[in-house]
Amino acid sequence: MNDKEKLQIKEDIEIRDLLIQESIIDYHRCGEWSNKEGYFKQNQYHKPYPTFCRRYDCRVCRRKLIDTQRNKHYSNNIQFINTNGSILMFTLTVPHTVKDKLSSLYERFQKSLSNMKHSRSWRKIKDLTNCQFHYNNIELTERDSGYHLHNHITYGIMNNVSLSTIEDILFDTWSKETLKMGLGKVSRKCVRVSIPDSLTYGDKSIEDLTEIPGTLESYERKFKKTYESPSSQFRTKKLKEIGNEIKTNNSTFWKKLKRGRIWN
Repeated sequence: MNDKEKLQIKEDIEIRDLLIQESIIDYHRCGEWSNKEGYFKQNQYHKPYPTFCRRYDCRVCRRKLIDTQRNKHYSNNIQFINTNGSILMFTLTVPHTVKDKLSSLYERFQKSLSNMKHSRSWRKIKDLTNCQFHYNNIELTERDSGYHLHNHITYGIMNNVSLSTIEDILFDTWSKETLKMGLGKVSRKCVRVSIPDSLTYGDKSIEDLTEIPGTLESYERKFKKTYESPSSQFRTKKLKEIGNEIKTNNSTFWKKLKRGRIWN
């Protein structure tokens, strides 16, 4: 482990402990040591070891889960390309305003996504491209116009088809399903089909996510920095606002997502 990785893990631990201390996330024994004194069994010494909760609201464990997911996806994609397959990226988003509540927006977004994947248009895309697998990576960022919810779908195909042809079909079904859910009329900017820049484009690391405004990771770092700046006149108010965003993000996403599942 190099010095940079040590600093990253140190920050993860500090953020986790601070959020537990301030009751932003629940205490769940993560980081405690089991077998503290060590013990002998059949002349073998068993060392103490740390426990991990493996929950997404815990930044320490989220890093491990995301790294495992990224490695799994990268390996899958490499193997697929080596068998003459190609990788596409579908990016889907919806109109949003500052008045939209995240829980409602997310619920309708997920329902639209589910309905789209049961539509004739989705099956048509699968047949045209001879799709072998896909997986979702739903992201939440924030803009002046409110919550920006979008999904990067990594899509493995055997038949090369014009990107514009796929995009036309995808736009048709996405616009219909989101309209049914009361999400408003989507523009062509809400649907994009592209060739990804890298094989882990849809799987951002903790560091990548921390640098994007509105992500859970960026709010976690912001909470820590605000907490460590007691001279701020509005510190208490800011901490409450940031803490509420973290709670909302966790309650909306991590208990509901089958994160990174590869659908064949």
